[in-house]
Amino acid sequence: MRILYSLLSSLPLNVLYVISSIISSIISTFYRKDVVLENLYKSFPNESDKKIIKIKKRFYKNFCDIIFETIKLYSISKKELSSRVTFENIDVINNHVSNQERVVVLTSHQCNWEWLALAAEINLKTSLHFIYKKLSNPSFDEIMFKSRSRFGSVLIESKDAISKLKNNLDEINVLGLVADQSPNKRNRKVWLKMLNQETPFFESVEYISKFSNSVVYFASMKRKSRGFYSVKFDLISKPPYNKKVYILPEYVNKIESLIKRRPSEWLWSHKRWKLKKDNINIDYE
Repeated sequence: MRILYSLLSSLPLNVLYVISSIISSIISTFYRKDVVLENLYKSFPNESDKKIIKIKKRFYKNFCDIIFETIKLYSISKKELSSRVTFENIDVINNHVSNQERVVVLTSHQCNWEWLALAAEINLKTSLHFIYKKLSNPSFDEIMFKSRSRFGSVLIESKDAISKLKNNLDEINVLGLVADQSPNKRNRKVWLKMLNQETPFFESVEYISKFSNSVVYFASMKRKSRGFYSVKFDLISKPPYNKKVYILPEYVNKIESLIKRRPSEWLWSHKRWKLKKDNINIDYE
């Protein structure tokens, strides 16, 4: 598997995009089609069928591009990645690092979050620590771990994140989280309204940001053209923190605003709203 993956990754991106275009037209007919449509209709109840189908088609095209861009991540050079992912204001993060202020960067499944993380590592004055979820397939998990850490990023498995952060906090200057995943039934959850739906978020996002006394930013990514992205950091919150200061509501506002501006760039195939409220929840007014 690794040999095949490596060979595919060695192909130029323009070749990979040709393959992506062919595959996107095929998988759009079956891969989680019902999930995508249900998510879109519930998120945009006032949109016409024509508009929903248009978003769906663009989503599958972008989704396939992300798959092949992620494969390319295994071998892409720093020079090429830097030319394809540009940062409008990464200096604000580096300034906090220079001032010995810890930063948490929250992002979402918008555009190519894998490229964002690896490109940030190139541009930061310090190593990026990133929380990730281990994949069930050991071979593929090993491939992704190598891809994500190849320029020096330090990966922290999600199930061990709290304990490792507490034990190694002095070594962490910038921590990244893709924080719009769906929690499972066992996780402590915060419920907030997003895209007209009650949506659960990890309560640990609040906890990590506050116990680490971090300045919190949202990294918004947009596609400038095929294979080229720009990233901007927007302030969400900063210390001092207390029980009345909440981070997740502003994060959700920024995600929702980004999705509404460029809906085809979000991960609609994810079963984001599969959970219903249970007895272990936190509601914010």
